Amino acid sequence: MKEQMFLEITEAKYLNDFRMLVSFNNGESRLFDFATIVDSYPVFAPLKDKNTLQQFHISDTLEWCNGTIDIAPEYIFEHGEPIDDEHDLPIAAEAPIDYEK
Repeated sequence: MKEQMFLEITEAKYLNDFRMLVSFNNGESRLFDFATIVDSYPVFAPLKDKNTLQQFHISDTLEWCNGTIDIAPEYIFEHGEPIDDEHDLPIAAEAPIDYEK
């Protein structure tokens, strides 16, 4: 019987606006737009501030504000846009911020 892998975030890069590139331990990446959730879920309202959005930490999930805000890797994986090649990403106005585990 094959052991099922738990989905974990291994890397994340802030790109621009509310968009981040998120990589997972299964080798896949997703482009996720936080604009889709900051207005819909009150817990994510502090992430409307792009400076706060950029101050994330990876601990298998993405966390902000010392862990008081987090998002499940499965949600980003299921709702994000699959990315095959980072060269196909839109260019950010500023260099991406790269946070690794």
